[in-house]
Amino acid sequence: MEKIYHRPVLPIESMDALNIQPDGIYVDATFGGGGHSKLIMEQLGTNGKLFGFDQDQDAMANALQDSRFTIVPGNFRYLRRFLKMHAVRTVDGILADLGVSSHQLDEATRGFSYRFEAKLDMRMNQEEAKTAALVLNTYEADALQKMFSEYGEVRNSENFISKHCGSTPDKGF
Repeated sequence: MEKIYHRPVLPIESMDALNIQPDGIYVDATFGGGGHSKLIMEQLGTNGKLFGFDQDQDAMANALQDSRFTIVPGNFRYLRRFLKMHAVRTVDGILADLGVSSHQLDEATRGFSYRFEAKLDMRMNQEEAKTAALVLNTYEADALQKMFSEYGEVRNSENFISKHCGSTPDKGF
């Protein structure tokens, strides 16, 4: 039985919003398991093109074997540069399913889920050196407070930090 990497949550709505043109050029900025990309490919004609970006090496195993598809093993922040390098000046649509995937939550070693006893990792790109555990165990309290407040939208982040991160835990994360 094939293991599901990630199932798109709003597939019909996503495809309707993209309004796929058969000869269009599209980008799946967060390729992952390729669920959205497969749906896009079903609507592309022979001259259509799809670029799938993903920085997670686990996603590369899901690359579609189709000449109209190009997988880009990197962060979508390089989208403009990569497309320019391939002489693509405009695209007809971009899809970005932001956040963690089912795969990342289901794989204990990825360190995203609280369901498993595992090191706190949380790296989208496994080649990056900085894990969530490293950040929590080495950043100063004020840097953590700012990060939780600004990026995590944690209300009363000062209280959160003093309660949960007041001192380095004996065991670490």
